[in-house]
Amino acid sequence: MTLSLAERLSLYLSSRDPKAVVSNVNFLVSGFESEIYTFQLQRSSSPEQYVLRLFTGEGAVEKLTREARGLALLQKVNYPVPALLLQETDAKILGNPFEIIERLEGQALWPVLVSAAPEQQGQHLSQFGVLLAQLHQLDWRLFTDNPETYEEQPGRLLDEMISGYRSLYTKYNLRGFLQITDWLNAHKPEISVRPAVVHQDFHANNVFLCSDGRFVVIDWTQFAVSDYRIDLCWTLLIMGDFGYPAWGKQILNTYASHSHRPIKDLDYFHVIVGMKLLASAVISFAFGPAELGLRPEAVELTKEQLLIYRQISQQIRTVTGLTVPEWEDVCESM
Repeated sequence: MTLSLAERLSLYLSSRDPKAVVSNVNFLVSGFESEIYTFQLQRSSSPEQYVLRLFTGEGAVEKLTREARGLALLQKVNYPVPALLLQETDAKILGNPFEIIERLEGQALWPVLVSAAPEQQGQHLSQFGVLLAQLHQLDWRLFTDNPETYEEQPGRLLDEMISGYRSLYTKYNLRGFLQITDWLNAHKPEISVRPAVVHQDFHANNVFLCSDGRFVVIDWTQFAVSDYRIDLCWTLLIMGDFGYPAWGKQILNTYASHSHRPIKDLDYFHVIVGMKLLASAVISFAFGPAELGLRPEAVELTKEQLLIYRQISQQIRTVTGLTVPEWEDVCESM
């Protein structure tokens, strides 16, 4: 007889704590990287509400491990993230690697921004920009195993990032994107790298507005130490290009006024995040979204947002002078 997810979860938690009683297990939503459930856990005290996150797709264990490590470290420095109860990489327990985190009361910030009155929207965007600046002001040395290496040679962070992209694009024979990595390498000496703790997908659907007014940042599967402008430019891409230009401008202005870091050489990092976005789209179309651990709807979403993708491609061409044949082929096919 096959046990239900609720039964398996109950058996697992009761094996860790005989007093644990699981109830009200409900499916919430499927994301690009995971399936989300909510449940109630009764232990010795009053019932507590939790979220069960089952990690799916390619690299599930790696994503889980990275997020759990990030949450644990960020909790220690009091950065606003959900409390982590536990993590499990053994897929045999529930069918997928998983983590259990506290359930937050409230909603994602993005729909709040869309419906908010101008004054409230402005306040939320300012708070959002401050939160991103605060993340980058954390002592990044506490979040990496080899801080001495990056203190002495911060440029290695950029070397490792570009090398990772080169390996990915070589795997799929994406020669046009390899030309962009060549451009990045050629202009790398002009960049003064400044390490920071980065989220790498910091946007208003990954910031939760709690019912008590707090902002809490979720989804840390790309948590890392890197140059702060990787985060900043990705945020401006998602919030400005895919959201509203006015959002991006206000976030950048707020960030600049609350950050101790120079806001320069953004074009270079805009090329990196734009390249990342376009290459993900090309790989998803040519080899299937599962190659990158994404769900099938990622392809349809790209089609719906094709105009924005074209604009990003043009921005890359303006800065680098390069056209990516693989991306142009995808555009023609649509």
